[in-house]
Amino acid sequence: MSGAAAKIQTPFVNRARDPLRVLGTTVTQVDALKKAAIEDLGDRFEFISLDGTASQRRGALYPDTFDVYDQWFHDIDLIWPTGSIRAIDVTRIQRWDQIERLPASTMVGGTPLSAPGSDPSQRLFVQLDGTLGSRETRQISMVPTVHNADSFAVIGSDPGEIRSWGALLDPKWAGAVVLQTDAAIGSLDMLLALHATGELVAGDAGDLSLEEIDALVDRLHAYRAAGHFRCLWADEAQAIEAFGEGQRAIGSLWWSGFTKLRARGIPVNMVTPDFGYRGWFGGLALSVKADAWAVDAAYDYINWWFDGRAGALMSRNGAYMTGRAAVRKYLSQEEWEFWYRGTTAACDIRDADGTIVFSKGERREGGAYEQRMSRVAVWDTVMKEHNYLVRRWENVLNR
Repeated sequence: MSGAAAKIQTPFVNRARDPLRVLGTTVTQVDALKKAAIEDLGDRFEFISLDGTASQRRGALYPDTFDVYDQWFHDIDLIWPTGSIRAIDVTRIQRWDQIERLPASTMVGGTPLSAPGSDPSQRLFVQLDGTLGSRETRQISMVPTVHNADSFAVIGSDPGEIRSWGALLDPKWAGAVVLQTDAAIGSLDMLLALHATGELVAGDAGDLSLEEIDALVDRLHAYRAAGHFRCLWADEAQAIEAFGEGQRAIGSLWWSGFTKLRARGIPVNMVTPDFGYRGWFGGLALSVKADAWAVDAAYDYINWWFDGRAGALMSRNGAYMTGRAAVRKYLSQEEWEFWYRGTTAACDIRDADGTIVFSKGERREGGAYEQRMSRVAVWDTVMKEHNYLVRRWENVLNR
């Protein structure tokens, strides 16, 4: 990537008339990051934390209620067409040239990633006709920030003995399965499980046909009616509560929730499935309704994210961050080796709040950054028939 670096701007606390409203979820709006932002930029924030679906809907329909949209990259397929966010000028992003190639070309270590789903590279750059694509321009839809390769968690079993997404549908876990309800995410966990058991093999896992959606939702309904699920969660706090009960459990869990559970001393582990991971990207976008001062403040906030401190905090909660050179300066050598190189912990590893989440001698599931991200089987996505999927999916979940 390339792009002229912008001049360093004055911290927005000196000119903001109102708090900068940042809409997102608790995945990135953690206490440590909010505190750091206030310390570095000034006490002029309103962090609006909703569950993923609620945040997505507000982002698409109510741009006058936020200034910065801090959410999943695949949301762009919903919110860009509504006109609720504006193009971002890369010349105002001071470290733009330090952002790695992954979000632009989905390559890790020279290996192209061709997984189905919402490939970030295909919706990053704003084209001359206002559409989104991979051809590099000086305007982008969203600044790519945190990302990860997710699988599922387990309590009460050796994670090394579980090699398949099909474990989520194994009868021996009936009544102990936890599933995410966001149709763009939870449906993929369910689809990967059904694929592993042979109950549903889709032609394109990232873009199901109407018939495949029907088959997926019908299977969801059958498993739910049989009492297979213990918890269906929309907000990460619900997943943490479900896994935090101390009972055996298996199912959807993000790394941010995993580190929170570990910090509480819950013996939870993440699984390394043979088939691969469900990949996701997060980013920052700007509301089309943001006032001029808020736009300036938002660029300050974006640039702060790439100074390294924010990325280091996110890394300590299990996520990866673009612009790793800046992040590394805020991590100890032991932290860097553990989180990004996948090596055995040379000391106790702490989360963003300073609580031990891995003990000396432990390793992160899946290995190094390149190993994990190169094994993405499908990206979180908004399918062409997303509205139909949401209607059918939510109809089953709300019964």
